[in-house]
Amino acid sequence: MTSHQLHAIVVGGSLSGLCATLALARRGWSVTTIERAIGEPPGGAGLGLDRQMLSRITGVDTSMIPVVSGNRDSAAWSLTRECLADAVRRTASAQLIESTTVTGLAGCTGTSRVAVESTAGVFGGDVVVGADGVHSVMRGFVDPQRPLARYAGYMLWRGLVAETDIPGGIGNRGQNVEMYAAPGAKLVIYGVPGSDGRTDPGHRRISYAWYDAGRTELLHETGCVEGDAVLGTLSAVQIPKDVIVQLDVFAQEHWPSPWTDCIRWALRQGHVFGTPVAEYWPRRLVRERVALVGDAAHVASPMTGAGFHNALSDVGALAATLGDILASGVPRGLQSYEQLRLHRAQEFVASSMSWSQGYLSSLPPSRIQGP
Repeated sequence: MTSHQLHAIVVGGSLSGLCATLALARRGWSVTTIERAIGEPPGGAGLGLDRQMLSRITGVDTSMIPVVSGNRDSAAWSLTRECLADAVRRTASAQLIESTTVTGLAGCTGTSRVAVESTAGVFGGDVVVGADGVHSVMRGFVDPQRPLARYAGYMLWRGLVAETDIPGGIGNRGQNVEMYAAPGAKLVIYGVPGSDGRTDPGHRRISYAWYDAGRTELLHETGCVEGDAVLGTLSAVQIPKDVIVQLDVFAQEHWPSPWTDCIRWALRQGHVFGTPVAEYWPRRLVRERVALVGDAAHVASPMTGAGFHNALSDVGALAATLGDILASGVPRGLQSYEQLRLHRAQEFVASSMSWSQGYLSSLPPSRIQGP
């Protein structure tokens, strides 16, 4: 058992960061979680959710997270994050600090405490967990020669549309994940709970992910991709009007009803954002007293459908290896975590890269070079 309560600094208050906070708190740690956004940080529209696994690792009553059940359980990212954040706020040994940006490490050695620098000052602890996503600052310390996720060669158009806003409605659709292919594009679409958590037909929302291999030039022009490094996303107001028109025409020609009406409505109302698909194959997950989890550790295409599942696996392994140890044993515990998760993480990203290469190689060159 620990001779004193160990303290963790979790950088990032999105899903993986909040899960890490709760899992470590269950193991007797005190935890400070630092999130740069105020309230709800930007994130995805929908996700597949294994509520049993989430409950086992975090201790959260996941029956409180609404899902649309079909060929998988589909949740709304924002409602899931809200549930986890509320659980953190109710945990006496955990603190969630928002509107604060971590800029780097203030100091780290393998045999003493570690500290991060932020816009609110310096925070110290026995370990730092980098859960700060695709554009992780902590990754730059763990592997300074390879700090950036790389552009996979295609992008996603994403958004959420309330069923009530879809012209003509969707009938009895929306329970199952549906996938479609068109020249240079793929569509994944499914129902998630409404903003109020309702899951009955007519009160849900539709989450769409439209894979587009013809926008590399646009991503470079807007600064979302520089070289092969992914730097940002496209908000609705940043998407050129002529691109919206092109997407509208494409949806009308290629996506089936009722989804063509759903997506065309989203495009016209600005319920869309664009994100370059990034990939990051990790060489390591740990350095000294810093460990990476989730998208900070490994980045794969959403087409794998397993991003959050792998983040939870990271968190579960990290909490298990850091439970009931002395402060001097933290580096050894982190090495055990890396031994448990690194190969699995590498396999996960390799499968993503294989899918991406197959997807791109099947397309005519004109679809890859530009819109």
